[in-house]
Amino acid sequence: MERRLPGQSEHWLRTTVTAVRELMIKRLEASALDPEARREVEMALEELDVMWEELQGQAALLVRENARYAEFFDYAPDAYFVTDAGGNIREANQAALELVKAAREDVVNRPLSEYVASEERVAFLARTVGLMLGGAIKPSVWQTQVQPHEGAALAVQFSVRAIPLKKSGACGLCWLVRPLKE
Repeated sequence: MERRLPGQSEHWLRTTVTAVRELMIKRLEASALDPEARREVEMALEELDVMWEELQGQAALLVRENARYAEFFDYAPDAYFVTDAGGNIREANQAALELVKAAREDVVNRPLSEYVASEERVAFLARTVGLMLGGAIKPSVWQTQVQPHEGAALAVQFSVRAIPLKKSGACGLCWLVRPLKE
């Protein structure tokens, strides 16, 4: 999943709107415009300003909603990972970081399989490849051992579902990881 940097789309849109606005003002200032054409350009400028204000309001709403989602994800009581098609961790919430006893910068972009106990890793990778190829519309659930960065391996239950692409296949996997009671 390619993500744009915050403000990247806004900068492009602002540049485009400014260029269109400036072009319209130049046409408006041109003395060759008859009164009807002048009024049409003025109305178009007003409409452009209103649309820009509405877009800015929608953008602010999206930023707030995204922050809200990120907060819900990060502070969820259960461990969540999101991996890409190659099995690399793209997102991990606070509970997931606590489970593997590692900092976010040490986890993100690393294969999730690194945190699976070595004796379980081959089976884990086989299941993961199967999920990616099959699209895993329904959650797949199984038990395994997670090996935190420090300490003993933990028995956990994985519940995983593919993130579907619009046409076919999967672009990643969502993982819910719960420690098993001993």
